[in-house]
Amino acid sequence: MSGESRLAALHRALTAGAGQPVLFGDLVRAVWGDAPPAHPMSALRSLVKRLRRSVDDEIVTDASGYRLVVRAPGPQQLPANLLDFVGRENELTALAASDAPVLAITGPPGIGKTALAIRLAHRIRDRFPDGQLHVNLRGFAAGPAVTVEQALGRFLRSLGVLPAKVPLDLDEQVELYRSKLRGRRVLVVLDNATELSPLVPDVDGCTAIVTSRNELPGQIRLDVLADHEATQLLDRWQIDGSSQDRAELIELCAHLPLALRIAGAHLADRHLPDYIADLRGDGRLDALEIEGDAAVRAAFSLSFKALPDDARHLFGLLSVHPGADFDLPDTAVLAESSLEDSAELVGVLVRAGLVQQSGERFQLHDLIRLFASEQMGAEGPAALRRLLSYYLDTARHASDLAATPLKRLDPLPVELTGRRFASSEEAQDWLDAKRSTLVAAVAAAPHPFASHLADSVRGYLVFGGYRPELDVVLTAGLASARAAGDVDCEVAMLNGRGQVHLFRGEHSAALEVFGRAAELATSDLMKAVFLGNTGLVKRELGDLDGALTDLEEALPLSPGEPPLHVTVLFNLGTVLGARAELRKAIQYFEEAVRLGEVHGYKLKIAVAEECIGIACVELGQYEEGRRHLEAALAGYQDAKAADPVPNVLTSLADIATATGADELARTLASRALEGARQITADHVEVDALVVLGDLEAAVELANRVNYPMGRRRAQLILARHDPELARELLRDVRDNNALLMESKSLLVLAEATGDVAVAKEALELAKAREQRAVVARAEAFLSAQPPANGGSTSS
Repeated sequence: MSGESRLAALHRALTAGAGQPVLFGDLVRAVWGDAPPAHPMSALRSLVKRLRRSVDDEIVTDASGYRLVVRAPGPQQLPANLLDFVGRENELTALAASDAPVLAITGPPGIGKTALAIRLAHRIRDRFPDGQLHVNLRGFAAGPAVTVEQALGRFLRSLGVLPAKVPLDLDEQVELYRSKLRGRRVLVVLDNATELSPLVPDVDGCTAIVTSRNELPGQIRLDVLADHEATQLLDRWQIDGSSQDRAELIELCAHLPLALRIAGAHLADRHLPDYIADLRGDGRLDALEIEGDAAVRAAFSLSFKALPDDARHLFGLLSVHPGADFDLPDTAVLAESSLEDSAELVGVLVRAGLVQQSGERFQLHDLIRLFASEQMGAEGPAALRRLLSYYLDTARHASDLAATPLKRLDPLPVELTGRRFASSEEAQDWLDAKRSTLVAAVAAAPHPFASHLADSVRGYLVFGGYRPELDVVLTAGLASARAAGDVDCEVAMLNGRGQVHLFRGEHSAALEVFGRAAELATSDLMKAVFLGNTGLVKRELGDLDGALTDLEEALPLSPGEPPLHVTVLFNLGTVLGARAELRKAIQYFEEAVRLGEVHGYKLKIAVAEECIGIACVELGQYEEGRRHLEAALAGYQDAKAADPVPNVLTSLADIATATGADELARTLASRALEGARQITADHVEVDALVVLGDLEAAVELANRVNYPMGRRRAQLILARHDPELARELLRDVRDNNALLMESKSLLVLAEATGDVAVAKEALELAKAREQRAVVARAEAFLSAQPPANGGSTSS
């Protein structure tokens, strides 16, 4: 049987039992029949590795076999099809017949680009069984446009990438986006783009529909509706009248779909000749410098004048809303009305064709928003402040419930109280639903709202992994603070910017930003924050002495802020652990637990318990380590924090391995592996693979995700019979100051080479660092060696 046939046989066997583990032996028989290779498990692992690269479905390693998890259906993001769409058949036919990777639709505003794009997408969607992605880039809107990074983040999350796994670097985002689309047939709709950006997939099997007012390569540029198409539109809306009146209406609306749509909504209860007379009025030619705008303005003006006063008032206020869409609570805040009254008024605007509705969300066309802003009057700034106050107060409350708060600014007094939530889940739902609107609000807000709103949502964005959005809000908040000369806001925003650099691995830039912020800080609390941050950066750079100095300086400055103080204690423990000062590390972790219990910090307690457990494992105190790890597991479950659980399971599996409970170790590691893959926790997956003995896969993954500690763990086992690898591992450990790995690497080198002197060096180092397990292994190795002179001992 050929290699490709074996791959197909393996895939069939796994697919037949999809969702359930297929035993290793059954898979070997399915692939090789009665003639298995000499090393069947090694051959099976190699074949599984190839299959993982060739299929989208996930293949999970279980204790007794492999399990195939079928990929979930793709995203379905297309807006609803337009039931009143007419005309454009020539353009639709040409676009639908094209096999070009980009279908570009261009033209002036109000010409019907979006309507045609959505109609086309629904016509060809069956060709794309793996889903459809859609985004309105707002490239020509008065408010903030959606950045490429923001759009890529949304697309990647829709394609199954966890927010925390979305890269910060744009090139890496694009590569991940395209890797997720390879081998799939996905339709991507990019509405209101200014150019052909990296959002265009450029992947075989995928197609992008792009709309723009600008010229694009290979475009179909739309003209106004032909007479017969415009007539069809009036027929669809059941607009009666003489052929002469209907023709004049079409002419006065300049054959523009948007103008005709507004006129049609307005004519629902009006006599056509009267409407035409009004449309001919002198104000019709009061045009903005936008192509075709005179007709749209004329239709808009008549519809606006026909509105009740309170609906007109709301319509003008809606123009200050910074987001791409809005909901009824937003309108109630803007208009200072009840939800019931707002719902009634928005309904009036929808029926007038001035507001578009999609479920519980509402939108204004870019042109209509622009016109609405002219009707706003002097109330606009006050309405925007009300809305920003509502968002700020609600976001503060929601972030406190749904995420670890990272606020560094004292609360800003607000004009009105925002929403309150009964649970963290309800708060999380609101933040998720409002995420893009909150980002747009920060970008559009005046000072001090921009900085304070950015500060309020920072914890949610950090712990949710929404890094492109985090970058946008911190940049806007920092610019606002500097323009206003507000030092406190500038310091808070610099703190966030430094953390963004840290997320990106830009350690030098992070140190520079934190240092600049420390110079501006006026309180001990903020100085403690920045010393703590610089300590963490130095730890990541391997400067353990510098990290220890900064964190020890931060500690006496932080007791007035208990959450920060506990964090500094915890970070001091991690630095001491990295310095192989395990007993001291445990003392700091224990103090973090004590203070966490005083203040009720469930999550911080669990993290500290886990660190004590890991330190105990290094010390060879396995029962003590198990007790603390089990306490951490219970703490995470009590805090409803599922993501850290796989890592704890891996540490418990390490204890099981060390104490000879191999079957328990495999069970725990298999559970850890499954959990890690569900949340894309690559580091934990590497560690679980090491326990399961899939060492080559562990090394491959560790190299791919830049996890040197995991690679070294696998190499500690692989190098026992490979002297060259053992020497390379020891050099790597010493070059990177991985102190807790040093005695282990020395002992592995001794085992690979039989070098007694190296074993003695490992023994002395392990004794100095109290690594009992290494001490026991080194002593066993030395006791098994023959006497140095090769003679016999005397009796």
